[in-house]
Amino acid sequence: MSGSTMDGYFERYGWAVEKPEPGIWRGSFATHREDEFDLYVMVGEEWVHFAVSPLVAQPDPACQGRLFAALLRLNQQMRLVYFAVDEEGDVNLLAELPRRGFRYDHFAAALDALTGYTDALAHELQRTAHEPDYRSPRLPV
Repeated sequence: MSGSTMDGYFERYGWAVEKPEPGIWRGSFATHREDEFDLYVMVGEEWVHFAVSPLVAQPDPACQGRLFAALLRLNQQMRLVYFAVDEEGDVNLLAELPRRGFRYDHFAAALDALTGYTDALAHELQRTAHEPDYRSPRLPV
C-alpha cells in the first residue's frame, strides 16, 4: 500500500489530514458534544494501525480503578477496536488491521468504529477518569 493510496482513502472518506512523518497521517474530528480528538493512522510492514490518542488524559489516581475496570469490560463488548493505556498513562482507542488485502472498506469501517465509539463513550470515560464521585449510567460497573 502506497502513501498515495492512504491519501486517497482519507480524501474519499472526506477528511483533511496532515502527515507529521512519512507513513503517519493525523486528522481531527469532533463528537456531537463538540469535543475534539486526533486520529492517527500508521502503515507498518504488516499492519495498519489506527489510534484516537489521547481519548482520555491520564486519569486521577483516585479514579483509575473504576475507569480501568470499565475499560476492560468495554473491551469485551466492542468490535474492531480496543482501549489501551500508553506510557504516559493516557487512554487511547486503537484498531489494527492486516496490511495484506487492506481496502477502502476496511479503512472506512475502522474510522466509523473509532469515531462512533469515541462519540458514544469519550465524555463518560473522561468524567469517570477525573471525577471520583461520578457514576455513569452508560458504562459497565
